[in-house]
Amino acid sequence: MVRKSVPVLVSVLLALSACGGESEETPDAASGSSGDLREVSVGMLPIMPTAALYAGIEQGFFEDRGLQVVVETGQGGAALLPAVLSGDLEFATSNPVSLLQARGRGLDVEVVAHWTSALSSGDADVNAVVAAPDSGIDSAADLEGKQVAVNTLNGMGGLTIREAVRQDGGDPDAVSFLELGFPDMPAALAAGNVDAVWVPEPFLSSLQAEGNTVVTHPSLESVAGHPTQLFFTSGQLAESDPELVADMTAALEETLAYAEENPDAVKAQIPQVLPQLPAEVAQSVRLEEFGTDLRRAQLEELGRLMEEDGLIEEPADLDGLLPEE
Repeated sequence: MVRKSVPVLVSVLLALSACGGESEETPDAASGSSGDLREVSVGMLPIMPTAALYAGIEQGFFEDRGLQVVVETGQGGAALLPAVLSGDLEFATSNPVSLLQARGRGLDVEVVAHWTSALSSGDADVNAVVAAPDSGIDSAADLEGKQVAVNTLNGMGGLTIREAVRQDGGDPDAVSFLELGFPDMPAALAAGNVDAVWVPEPFLSSLQAEGNTVVTHPSLESVAGHPTQLFFTSGQLAESDPELVADMTAALEETLAYAEENPDAVKAQIPQVLPQLPAEVAQSVRLEEFGTDLRRAQLEELGRLMEEDGLIEEPADLDGLLPEE
């Protein structure tokens, strides 16, 4: 396996200015001949579920199909979209909000597989809005007039938080959002630079361990069990190289089934993604739901919320985004 870490490619982002970010490429973590394996570039987020991809690589699911995966990382799925559309990345993960926004702008992106979903039930989830213990922010409605950090503006975080506030009887328009990378959010919260932060694992468990308050689990309170990330490619690649897409999809589905059945194997790969995370924290965090179901019903509800909140002008193009059933 070859591994790279590059937030995004600057030239791509300048050409497709819907998203921003900087680029810095590091040398390959491994080099040398890959035999007959085809190198495939995959954009991922530097968060917990990415460990499942490394588990699939270790199990040989990709190599069995002649694929050598090159992992590149970016702050948000929206930031990886331009790189896929330009061909600098062949596949990536993104949240469905960003993908449906892209379809709404006429961009030719297509989902090839499910990746992760929020939890379908219970009183806790894999992401949450967290505030300082003495903030007086104890419920979603308390976020009125407050500033919340999210990793991408007009994305999944903001959409689900707004719905959670609405469901709690608050005014979602009275909440303001600030874009920050997940690793920067704990310090911003501690310094009082934001009132609350929307974080996934492992940041959620770490902030809770420090005594901070979970204000709301917005995914549970908006569309429980909705997909949080989907694997996608460009329509151009899907048309020009259907064999590659089919091989990648098959390897991903094997990985998803394995990850769902073997959470400890996923957690064992967390150091590949978050090397500074203490081992005891890595073992205690909640993992998102994997599995191969695309969860169309939840995606339809997300699309309805997006249209209601003005993130898309027309009904969500799920037929264009999702593979044929």
